[in-house]
Formats: sequence, C-alpha cells, structure tokens
Amino acid sequence: MKQAARPGSRFTGDILMFGTAMLMGSSYPFAKDVLAVMSPLLYSASRYLVASLFLFAVLALMRKPMDLPRRDWLPMLLLSLVGVALFQACWGLAMARSAPSLGSIVMTTTTAFSAILAWFGGRRLPALGWGGIVLAFAGVVLVVNNSLSAFTLSVGSLDGTLLWMLSAFAWAFYVERCAPYNLRLGALRVMAWTTLLGSLVLLPVSLVFDSVSEFGLLDDRLLGFWLYTAIFPVGVAFLGLTAGLDRLGVSRVMVYMYLIPVAGVGLSAAFFGDPLTAARVLGGLIVLTGVILTRVALDRAARLPV
Repeated sequence: MKQAARPGSRFTGDILMFGTAMLMGSSYPFAKDVLAVMSPLLYSASRYLVASLFLFAVLALMRKPMDLPRRDWLPMLLLSLVGVALFQACWGLAMARSAPSLGSIVMTTTTAFSAILAWFGGRRLPALGWGGIVLAFAGVVLVVNNSLSAFTLSVGSLDGTLLWMLSAFAWAFYVERCAPYNLRLGALRVMAWTTLLGSLVLLPVSLVFDSVSEFGLLDDRLLGFWLYTAIFPVGVAFLGLTAGLDRLGVSRVMVYMYLIPVAGVGLSAAFFGDPLTAARVLGGLIVLTGVILTRVALDRAARLPV
C-alpha cells in the first residue's frame, strides 16, 4: 500500500502545483502575441519540437530510460497524432481566431469530455456528472456570447470556439488513453516521445502552407515569447505536474488545474489588453462550477464497486 504523503511533501506539492497552473495558464496570452506574426501550425509544431528536446534532456539528466519498446511505437504514434498533432493544430488555429481568455476558459471542458469518454468506456456517470457537463457547456455559450443583455452568437464567433472544443476533446482522449502507458513506461517518457512524434508529424504539414522564414519576422521580444511557450508551459509545467501527482494524488492536483483559466484570463487582461467583461467572468465561473461537479462525480464513480 502506498504510504500517505508527509506534510512537508504535501506542502511542496501544493507549491509545485500552484506554479504549474500559473505556467500552463500563461501560455495563452504569450502565444497570442506570437501568432500575430507567425502562422498557427508552424508555431505549434516548432514549439512542441523544442519542448520534446527539453523533455528528452531532462530524461537524460535524471538518467531515466529513454528508449521506446518496439511494441509501443504504433500506440505512441497514434497517441501523438491525437494528443499533440491534432490538439496543437486546433489550439494554434483557435488562438489565432479568438481571445486568449476565451480559450483558457473553454479548454477546461476537457474534464467534461473525459467524463463522456469514461461513460462510453462503460463507467457509470452519476446524475451530478451529467449536470456538471450541461452546466459547463452552458457556461461556454455565455463566454462566447460575451454579453448579458443581447444575443451575439454568429457563425463567425463560433469558429474559434469549435476549434477550442475539438482541442479539449483531443487532450481528454490523449490523457485517458495514455494512462496504461504512463504506468508501464513512466509519464515523462510517454510525454517526451508523443511530443516529439506529434511535432514531427505536424511540422511537414505546416511547411506545406507556411515558411520557416517567418522566424525572421519575430523580434527579440516575440522570439522570447515563442521560446518561453515552448519550454515553460509545456516542458517545465509537465515536470511540475508529474511531481505534484506523486505528492498529492490525482484529485488534489485537479483542484489546481482549475487555476489555469484564472491565470490565462488574469494575465491576458492585466498585461496583454484582452478585455475582461462581466459576461466572460460569469461564464467562466459557470464553466468552472460545471467541471468541478463533473470531477467530483468522476471521483465518486471511480470509488464505486464494479
């Protein structure tokens, strides 16, 4: 039986997870500025390629196994297609089309999609979970409408939102399907390989439409933003996430994940001029309430005998 975490270990885990959530949320406003100059697919592919090299360097420094067994090549490739190539392609395209605050809020629906996937997989989902899912998506509608007094939804306004939701679904699918490989191979090795493979799939696709000469359009500030979003919200944040899971467990770590939209919205408004409206704040709170209820329902369902 796994021993209970020591108080000092829990305190360290809490600090790690707070910092991790802030790093993950910070990617939204920084990426928006870079995408004003760089094409979304090239941005996503290039930063994840850098992130994968960082993760492999960490594996080497920690003297952890880096090789991938032959039987795992195909599963890792399939996971990378969904969890990195599709996820990051949609993430970049959505970011270029919408406000970073909207994206950081809509991406929290990953929990709702995880619950739906669990239900399709045969796990019973209590009524609380379904209520949370409905509430979360209702909050998304309010966030996209961005008004408390008028109906403003249009086909144009839904473009970025649908891409964000596809991105959230892809990430939920990736996290669920990675679980058995994380246990057998280690989460860091799985993340490193899927990040590398996904970026290598996405990069040639991006070069069909884009050109590496776009890097020449980045000034020192934007180049710093590009490098920051490659290393810290992906590489460093994932290291914090794995350490947090070891110290706190899944349920407590998930509480900190709800700080990601807070960081994304707050940084976007404070430093990057993204307007913070009453409708977006209220909608974000509704989405967070919905995903928290869904998370509670998932935890309860996991404790029930099968």
